[in-house]
Amino acid sequence: MELDARAFRATLGMFATGVTVISAQTDREIHGMTANAVTSVSLDPLLLLVCVDRRARMAGAITAAGQFAVSILRDDQEGVSRHFAGQPGPVVQPAFAPLGPAHRLEDCMAAMACATERVFDGGDHIIVLAQVTALWHADVRGDPLLYFGGRYRQIAP
Repeated sequence: MELDARAFRATLGMFATGVTVISAQTDREIHGMTANAVTSVSLDPLLLLVCVDRRARMAGAITAAGQFAVSILRDDQEGVSRHFAGQPGPVVQPAFAPLGPAHRLEDCMAAMACATERVFDGGDHIIVLAQVTALWHADVRGDPLLYFGGRYRQIAP
């Protein structure tokens, strides 16, 4: 197999991930972006990382805000994910709710508020290391929206 960006992306596409929306507020506007490059780093202290394409508007928003939220999507929220990925589709009117100093999607399965600790160079991405400052879970959680092999997936019963 060739060792290039396309082959690398196809190989990583075989790793199933959950789907989130990262949101950060600058001035009075909340910016959102679909992300699956989110992972836990540490339990003591509570740390996670998120990777953002440095050309994306979210890279500037997340670094300027110094805090952000990670909203974990349910399996019926593919339209929400596509909306924040900039893909055309049915009209989505996202609503946000406060979570600590950040704003999570009002209709999500779970969410975390985070304070940026450090930003690292990650090639064409920035790697944001953040401390989790607040947690939230929906009363009825449902099943997660997954991404695998270049497509949205759901857990089979």
